[in-house]
Amino acid sequence: MRDKKARGPEDSFEIRKPVQVLDTASVAKRLREEKTYEDHGRSVLSLYHVPSLRAALTAIAAGRRTGERRVACLSTVHVLEGEVKFKAGEERHVLSVGGTLLLEGNVPYEAEALSDATFLHTVVQPVEEGGGFSQPLHPTEPVEGRADLDLPGADRALEQ
Repeated sequence: MRDKKARGPEDSFEIRKPVQVLDTASVAKRLREEKTYEDHGRSVLSLYHVPSLRAALTAIAAGRRTGERRVACLSTVHVLEGEVKFKAGEERHVLSVGGTLLLEGNVPYEAEALSDATFLHTVVQPVEEGGGFSQPLHPTEPVEGRADLDLPGADRALEQ
């Protein structure tokens, strides 16, 4: 059994180099060994916590819920294992591995695991008014990016 203390932002992984690899399956397995998971059916680890970006990995047992959450900023929730039913505002979506929920700020959401599941919640602090990105996100793309890409699965995601 792993350490029994609660984890918070101060327990996030320390980024020590420009590129770092994380085996989320191994981390999720460790989270399922935590006392918090044993007692409550879920465990969360803050992976990255800086003013502009926060990322947390949640392992949750089948039938368990997170309770309602709400963040002030834009965020994504990406399912890495299992199947999860999300209630976001008045909408309901069932996502499996690879499914991603995109949330505007202040939208309440709740997750219920339909099977043992793991998801990554990433919160992005908005850029100050008028700031925008100072350079392209990718060197071969314009600063504004493209919203018209024909991405596989995009039509299915919009239909749910």
